[in-house]
Amino acid sequence: MNPTVHIPTAHARKSSRLWRVAGVLALAHIVVMFGSFGLQQVAPLDADATTVTADHVTSSLAKGLTGGYLTMISYLLLLLVATLLARLLRSATDLSGWLTGAMTASAAVFVAVTFSAMADLGAALYDGHHGASVETVTSLDHTHWFGIFLATAALGVFTAAAGAAILESGALPRWVGYFGAVVGVTSVISVVGAGAGFVDTVTLLWTLWFVCLAVSCLRHAAASRQDTAGDSSGESSMMPAAGA
Repeated sequence: MNPTVHIPTAHARKSSRLWRVAGVLALAHIVVMFGSFGLQQVAPLDADATTVTADHVTSSLAKGLTGGYLTMISYLLLLLVATLLARLLRSATDLSGWLTGAMTASAAVFVAVTFSAMADLGAALYDGHHGASVETVTSLDHTHWFGIFLATAALGVFTAAAGAAILESGALPRWVGYFGAVVGVTSVISVVGAGAGFVDTVTLLWTLWFVCLAVSCLRHAAASRQDTAGDSSGESSMMPAAGA
């Protein structure tokens, strides 16, 4: 009697590829986002008229709009990563379903509010180059910042939910889950002190966590691929030769 042979399914190989895609997209988001920073000039919330003029009136319009376009692409990449991670981290438990649903919803809210803030920033830049007063440009710039503060809260919910989902699923290292949960809660709290620059500090922490998440996804994909290849090799050697 021939022993029962378990052959690795296409689902396992597909899952490995999706983890790799998630890691690559996450890193691409970071790279494109930082690339856009070198092109955009954004006046801080407490900027004086001279700074606002330099950033939105006398700066390069083409350069600023290009930076805005790259920023848009980076957040579209983030939305793709968030929805894919929610699928990969979802397990059979009700808690997992709730957490991954919260990930998808909060990521969508974050990107939507961020796009609205970007529209205000783009309007400040465009109007500043087409005769708008410094007061009008400053008002648009301030509206952009308050949109960013609100978006940070939504990003915090996504991050905390992702961290908890990682802990619930066990798919990635637990420290990545704990790190995400702490950064997520801190992001929500930081909005209270947004005017003091807390959001900027939390953004750096979030970026570090997201890079760690991306690397963990790539490592998980590599490990899954090796396990699948090893299982395939071992099971092939167990199969009886033809004619036995």
